[in-house]
Amino acid sequence: MTHYLMGIRRAALILLCAIAVCPGCRRDTPPGPAGGAPVKAAEAPPGSPAADRALDERFAFISGRSVGSAPYSAWEGETAWKDFAKAADKAWTDFDAAVLAPMRTWASSDLARPRERTRSLFYPFGGPDFTTAATLFPDAPVIVLIGLEPVGNLPEFDRLTPEGRADFFADMGALALEFLVRGYFVTMDMMDTYSERHVDGALPVIGFFLKRGGFSVAGVRRLLPASDGSWAEAPYERLKERPRRPYGVRIDYFKAGDATLRTVYYFSCDLENRAFREGSPLLRFFTGLERPTTFVKAGSYLLHWDNFSTVRRFILDRSLYVLQDDTAVPYRFFKREGWAITLFGRYATPVKDFTNVEQPDLRAAYEDPESDVRPLPFHFGYRWRTQVDNLMLAAKPRRPYKVPVDK
Repeated sequence: MTHYLMGIRRAALILLCAIAVCPGCRRDTPPGPAGGAPVKAAEAPPGSPAADRALDERFAFISGRSVGSAPYSAWEGETAWKDFAKAADKAWTDFDAAVLAPMRTWASSDLARPRERTRSLFYPFGGPDFTTAATLFPDAPVIVLIGLEPVGNLPEFDRLTPEGRADFFADMGALALEFLVRGYFVTMDMMDTYSERHVDGALPVIGFFLKRGGFSVAGVRRLLPASDGSWAEAPYERLKERPRRPYGVRIDYFKAGDATLRTVYYFSCDLENRAFREGSPLLRFFTGLERPTTFVKAGSYLLHWDNFSTVRRFILDRSLYVLQDDTAVPYRFFKREGWAITLFGRYATPVKDFTNVEQPDLRAAYEDPESDVRPLPFHFGYRWRTQVDNLMLAAKPRRPYKVPVDK
């Protein structure tokens, strides 16, 4: 979902956001990678899960939701926070009405069977887009988000001046509210914003989406690869320096009235073959997932290219279902390997930022009267202005495909 090749200037991004919102539990090793057992969400305690109050309140304030108690009550009187909260309320309401509400209705019907079977959702190139993942697959116990962007730190508001808090909310507006306009992140713009360190990485942005989605945060833990190739968890602490990729964060969360404790992982990592290698800690972690459903949108067509063949092969070998737009794994791979395919929306020529990625066979499938092509009642992705969108749902064939030895 992140756009790796093009970016608009930050000033234009902030202006776009302004136009849009104008009114009008300690564990040393996470389950799965080290011992080969499937990754599962943390077990919920008897009764309802409990929020980590300090973290949950910090995420609420980040998202523009009133905490109402000290020390946040004083900061909620600052103009920068009030303006951000008002803009976020409107942007979220508009995005929910235009995208999330029809997406929920569509997914409850057209994704009914995949939802039942999905225990883990693998979302490469998604960056911190927790919202789309949780809307499409709200019952998935585990969501794995992947992006180039750093994990970062949560802001320590008590150490910031009023000007420092204003800077934070200005940049959070440029990140989160712009997403609520177009429905995907632009990696180069995010990196520009993160370089200022007012919003220090993806973690605060994920927190924005968690709280706007009505979730409570039960815990946050750091993830770093260990020397033996497994992964080590540690309690959340502020990092003085950004680690080298790959590294990650784990957030346990729940919804009020729901006894299920769920987990979202975010990994800052490179999925190109040179980094995502056989035997690497990252590939071991992902292989430890219960067979996932993979979701990709606005993926910069990276999975079309041979230098991303390892993650492409992982998706085809491990996924029970793949839900994607045309920027992900090319259609020909699914046809060759016998996947059951359902098409949604309309196929259009890729936007001008990308070349040599048009798929004549996918276009022909959309135009074939014998194809199962269904409506897509919401819009997202690179064609958000023209609202010509496509999604493909592919169900894994019962008989595994064997890769030819000469490939």
